Amino acid sequence: MEKDILNELYYGRIVPWENGNDQTPELIPVKEQVSSDIEHLRKWLDEEGNRILERILDNSADLETHMVCEGFKDGFRLGVQLTAAGMGSRKQS
Repeated sequence: MEKDILNELYYGRIVPWENGNDQTPELIPVKEQVSSDIEHLRKWLDEEGNRILERILDNSADLETHMVCEGFKDGFRLGVQLTAAGMGSRKQS
């Protein structure tokens, strides 16, 4: 039998946010450009500017985490609805 998904989830062997989707070939150059731009800005900014930049980056990360989580929950709900619809009784002709 396939792995019991509930056991896998319970014991922390399934971690949706660590699935490596941020390492796709399309995203690697974008991530590198963002890192380069941030480093460039840090060199130009004074101490106060760097504090503001850090706050922006922290808040952006929090927003992204929240949005990804909500997207995961929406996708899960849709999957459950599709499963329920697929398991529903067939109409008798």
